[in-house]
Amino acid sequence: MSPDRLGTALHDLVDDVEPAVVPPVADELWAGGRRRRRTARLVPALAAACVAALMTVALWPVDASRASMPAVQINGDGFSRLTAYPSAIPKPPFLRNTGNPGVTAAVVGDGSDDLYVVSTSGTVTHLVLPDQPPGISAPPSLSPDGRWVARGFLLTDLTRGATLLDLPARQSLASTRIPSESPARWSPDSRRAYVDAPNRGEPKSSGLVVGTDGSISEAPLLAGGTVPLVAGWVDKDTLLAFVGFGDGAASLSGRTWRVGDPSWKESIVDVQWPSDGTLDGAELSSVRTDLSPDGTLLLLTRRLTDSGTGVLSSTQAALFDGQTGRRLGIPDAEGRLGPVPEAIGPYLEWGGWGCRPAWRSGMPVTTDDRIRKAVIALGEDLVTVSSRYGAPCVAFAGNELRGEPASDTAAVWQEHLWVWGGRLLVLLGIGTLIWWFTRRRSWNEGAGSGPVPYFLPTRG
Repeated sequence: MSPDRLGTALHDLVDDVEPAVVPPVADELWAGGRRRRRTARLVPALAAACVAALMTVALWPVDASRASMPAVQINGDGFSRLTAYPSAIPKPPFLRNTGNPGVTAAVVGDGSDDLYVVSTSGTVTHLVLPDQPPGISAPPSLSPDGRWVARGFLLTDLTRGATLLDLPARQSLASTRIPSESPARWSPDSRRAYVDAPNRGEPKSSGLVVGTDGSISEAPLLAGGTVPLVAGWVDKDTLLAFVGFGDGAASLSGRTWRVGDPSWKESIVDVQWPSDGTLDGAELSSVRTDLSPDGTLLLLTRRLTDSGTGVLSSTQAALFDGQTGRRLGIPDAEGRLGPVPEAIGPYLEWGGWGCRPAWRSGMPVTTDDRIRKAVIALGEDLVTVSSRYGAPCVAFAGNELRGEPASDTAAVWQEHLWVWGGRLLVLLGIGTLIWWFTRRRSWNEGAGSGPVPYFLPTRG
């Protein structure tokens, strides 16, 4: 601006000043200028700090679990089993690590194709299964030693990243077998997994036994070409299954099959669903039988769907003696099996998506979002699962919570920071904007003396 134009502007400014208006105090103007300078510096710095804090929470590095870290012990039966599990499963990692996770305590499926493996201390890693054939919708299942994960007939060694079988064999099985939505059943020695996979076309077998050495054995059909409801392994070579649902009946007859035998044999284990419930052949797909790892208890679960939406809504369960089939009571909060109270009916029911229950100290554990004992009065969570998973089903090593829970302090604090840190950052941002807007109005109003002029008088 030229001196002439500046002089004209100053004269005009002086002419516009009303005689009765008291000029602003110099100290107030200088103080307002200091506040403006501080705000101009503080707001960008605060915004940068918020972004940096959010990125730190999201990208906080957590080392993946390695094979040598978890406790794997050999029991009296000579089988290796994982003896620790996480006390908390934090949110999924922001970065997708595709390395080998090592020995694993749990696998979380969030209702999509994404799988996450969890170490004994709670470290979460994204799991990528290589060359997975299309159509496999079965949930994951972990071997008792935490080394292998099975999804359908796809077996993956988590310590080496090797997948069984080779690609042509997997493609051949995918084209000749009907995919199942049931989880694989691992033998107690972690060497075999039974997979429900009837063949297409003329019925010939009910499923496959896939070995970690690459071997495959076909399980025969029951008499009459019936596919059995496999409950689990009686020992490392023998499976227990049931048949008998039909014509509104609610009884099941036990069968056993030793790997390599040509047929199933009758078992003395027969069970009866509670008297007020009837099941027919059409509901066979909604019923699951689970044998406890020690073979002493048998859990029957039935998935219920909402009649209006068709969405899985809850699970009914009844407990039986695994060796005689005698119906037992529902465990109480201390894990004792007493008579079933008439007030709650002949079976236990909890809200959930029909996930496969696990076992802890010989008692069933629900894994439908809430990891807690399946008792009359459902108590506190045994494992806390992050709400960041949509509709999770959690599969533990050997379908059992053994030993004592372990915690990863860093992962737990990262989860807390993610949950509360984001909320605090939003509140802090809103508060900063309100403060800045309020202060800006007070500066512009100039303590009731009109707009702040464009010059600062010298201090007295």
